[in-house]
This record gives sequence, structure tokens and C-alpha cells, in this order.
Amino acid sequence: MVIPADLPALVAPVAWMLGTWEGWGMHAAPAAPGQEESAEDSPVIEEIRGDVVGEQMRLVTRVYAGVASEPIDPTWDAAKGLSAIKKGDLISEETLYVSVAPSDAPLPPPGQYNSREFTATSASTEGHSAVWDGVSVGPRVQMVSDAIALGVDAPRLTHLGRMFGLVAGELMWTQERTLDGQDEADVEISGRLHRTEQAS
Repeated sequence: MVIPADLPALVAPVAWMLGTWEGWGMHAAPAAPGQEESAEDSPVIEEIRGDVVGEQMRLVTRVYAGVASEPIDPTWDAAKGLSAIKKGDLISEETLYVSVAPSDAPLPPPGQYNSREFTATSASTEGHSAVWDGVSVGPRVQMVSDAIALGVDAPRLTHLGRMFGLVAGELMWTQERTLDGQDEADVEISGRLHRTEQAS
């Protein structure tokens, strides 16, 4: 990864997410009205772009319907998934702005990381926006939101949780959701992406 020379200090804790990523994952659509369970998970193609905007990081995530040319193997890496799944129509697009809180903690020893708290705001073409609280520890991010504004036709969400991690050079992520009337969260989407373009 190439770090931009003019990278703002407040973006540094999440700089490993910058650049363009492409890959695949699985998506669970919300249950239709009157149904207790959602439809079976389906493959998707995913694109994530991380940029610096002022002293914030902007992540734009696009998820497309996918059609697999062979049975899905959950161990596929990003390249294999992209070669076996054809991109279809756009399912959703989200823009997320991340603001990392300042810290005066001393630098940790090499190979260790300080945790950094952040807030984020997002808006999605699925008809909801959210305010997130999160923490970053090295190449791992965990974030949650219980402050979700919903449009008229949006799924009735009461909670969102999301995790990102860098594993063997690939960006792995999952999002869980809790729908109104449910007691437990379920996994809405997962993804495995590789970097296709460095940050600029």
C-alpha cells in the first residue's frame, strides 16, 4: 500500500482502507411482508472506494447482484469470486464519512496498535441514513449504529453492526442488522475484496 504524502493525521488510523477495492460476497435480502424469513443468500459483486475528504475518510460502497457460473465455494478469494460471478444490476450504494477522534496517547511499540475511537455518518440508496460509533485497532474496524433514520419504503431497521479487517492483503467485511420486531441480529452481507487501485 502507498500512503499519500499529504495524508491528514486524523485519517492515518484508517488509511489502510484507502484506495479502490473489488470483490464478491453474499447478501441476504430482508423478508417480504408477511414472511418470517428472508430469501436464501445470493452472491453479489462489491466495490469500495476510500478517499480523503478534508480530515475525514469517505467510503463509497456499491453492491451489485451476481450470477455465479459454478457452485459458490465460501473459501474463494476475491479474484476467484470475481472470475466466477457475473455483475448484474446495482442493489445498493452507500456513502460513509468517518471522523477519527484526536488522541494524545504515546505511539505503541512496533507491531502494536492503539485503539482509536471514531464517529461516522452514512446514507444509502436503500432509504436509510445512520450515525455510527466505532473503534479502529490497527487493520481492524468495528462500528455500530442504533441511530437510524428510515425512508417510507426502507426496511424497518433498529440496529446495524459492521466489521472490517485486512486479512492476507484482502479487505474482509460483514454487516449485521436487526429488523423491527426481531430480538437478534442476522448477517445481511459479507464481502472479500482485493485492492485494484492505490489511494491518491
